Amino acid sequence: MVGIAVRVEYLNRAEAAERCRIPVSSFDKLRRDGLIPEPDAHMGKHLLWSADTIDELLARGGTET
Repeated sequence: MVGIAVRVEYLNRAEAAERCRIPVSSFDKLRRDGLIPEPDAHMGKHLLWSADTIDELLARGGTET
């Protein structure tokens, strides 16, 4: 039996903001206001979102409700 490896692409806040086409400062404000999903992972002090999480957010219209 062969295992299948799944590779998850993680984005830091600057990359996530770029994917949303907004400045990092706007991304940070939306996150503080609870309009961005919680990070999927942490690496040290860095917050990371999976690309899928950001893509799903954008598909729903751009902010959490």
